[in-house]
Amino acid sequence: MMGDSSKPEVFRYINEPSNVADKCIFCKIGDGRVKPGKYGQDDLVYENERIIAFHDISPDANEHILVVPKEHMKNCWQLSPDLLYEMDHVADQLLEKFNSENNRSLKLFIRPPFNSVYHVHLHVMVLPFTGSMCSIQRLGFMSPLFHISPDKLKKYFEQNPQQG
Repeated sequence: MMGDSSKPEVFRYINEPSNVADKCIFCKIGDGRVKPGKYGQDDLVYENERIIAFHDISPDANEHILVVPKEHMKNCWQLSPDLLYEMDHVADQLLEKFNSENNRSLKLFIRPPFNSVYHVHLHVMVLPFTGSMCSIQRLGFMSPLFHISPDKLKKYFEQNPQQG
């Protein structure tokens, strides 16, 4: 936030700065410099060598978790196929844990340039949606113009191996 040096700023960029990991909130959460949550007081819900997961600070569903690689990548088009598969597997494990009632769920990446944070993250949501039906954020989760599922991204990488 402006003027408050204790809280990292969420930032966007066209050309990636050389010190991106110093500025990126998800990089700071991934390497343990900052805890997740609106006030930096939440815990990770998952962690391994390459991936972390935590609750979204502005949830749009009953459960809304972000699955994030520790390595900085600007968006989903920069993922390697193996990391994409691993993130999707983690998302499935989290749905088993947090969706005990077997409600409808979503897994999706927001397509660039509509990302709210320029560090790739997979939204894992247990529905129903919460909050305003008319929010721009909700539009991003409902319209395929603004998002892509892990399965569609896998298919794209299979059809375009030079991209992944």
